[in-house]
Amino acid sequence: MPTAMHLNLRVDPTQYIPQIRNVPGYDYIHVVRQPKYMVDLSLLNEKVHYLNEINSPKKFSKKQKLDLIHAHHGQLGILLLPFKEQSGLPMVTSIRGRDGTFADQHFTYLDNMRMLFDRTELIFPVCNFLAERMMEWGCPSEKIRVLYGGVDTNQFQYRSPEITGTQNILSIGRLVEKKGHHVLMEAFAKIRTKFPHATLTIIGRGPMEDSLKSLATQLNLGDSFQLLQHLPKSQVHEQMKNADLFCAASLTATNGDVEGIPNTVKEAMATGLPVISTTHAGIPELVTHNVDGFLVPENNIDELALAIEHMLINQSLWLPFATAARERVEQNFELSAQLQQQARFYDELLGGLK
Repeated sequence: MPTAMHLNLRVDPTQYIPQIRNVPGYDYIHVVRQPKYMVDLSLLNEKVHYLNEINSPKKFSKKQKLDLIHAHHGQLGILLLPFKEQSGLPMVTSIRGRDGTFADQHFTYLDNMRMLFDRTELIFPVCNFLAERMMEWGCPSEKIRVLYGGVDTNQFQYRSPEITGTQNILSIGRLVEKKGHHVLMEAFAKIRTKFPHATLTIIGRGPMEDSLKSLATQLNLGDSFQLLQHLPKSQVHEQMKNADLFCAASLTATNGDVEGIPNTVKEAMATGLPVISTTHAGIPELVTHNVDGFLVPENNIDELALAIEHMLINQSLWLPFATAARERVEQNFELSAQLQQQARFYDELLGGLK
């Protein structure tokens, strides 16, 4: 069985662990830059190694019987180029969002990315939006293979929307500008007069926590709003069960940072939550407006407020949207199918020899 060496930003359950440890037909070695990036120690095993402790990439590769390298972020691909050169192994690099932008990057970033395009064998953007951007930056189209992130539909089981009279809106994501939580809160404030019993719950943590709490006070959201820290999966699932609508107000941050396709939107669609989102980045590749969800222009408070109002008034849309959304995820974003696609890309790289 061939073995792939993987390097991701940090080791925790949210960091695409299946794309590292569950690729069919491939064994793995999981490399971590330093021990501090080993966030979840339950994922530590004999296949985990620290990059800063590998003195000879060539000897390490031979000992571990490596066949290829997979860097799960653009910057990590750049970081692994010396390892690739010394080991002589082929390499693929995933592009996931921020690494497809100049957000807070060093002024040499584009030059380094072009060097990566030249030396790596394949580039795996997580959506066509990022694939097009990589080509604009100079990546040859023949090196690009779009590899969507997958959703385990067994873990996110579908339930039909229930019309119970509640108006609970849920959003999940890191508290950073590109998630658009501040825009969602402003839009929610606009509809509260017409829907006084509506609630908004945001789950996440990050640098914007204090500013979002201040905004909630400024908007007088009171008990209709709650900001929850990062929760265990079981509690997140419970929040999703209690929600009526899911909203992801993603936008391009002032520093240029963008999403790929938020996994939380895929998960909400898989569970049967009607979705409102934006025409940002790769999201229209997942959500088809007025078919399996509702899309509005990004960073537009008024349009988002109108969309929330439209969905709360027209609850007859919830079931057809939810049914179509689940089907969309099953057909195009199911985890096992995406892992099989990843294995096929590996096979292609290795010449089909396994």
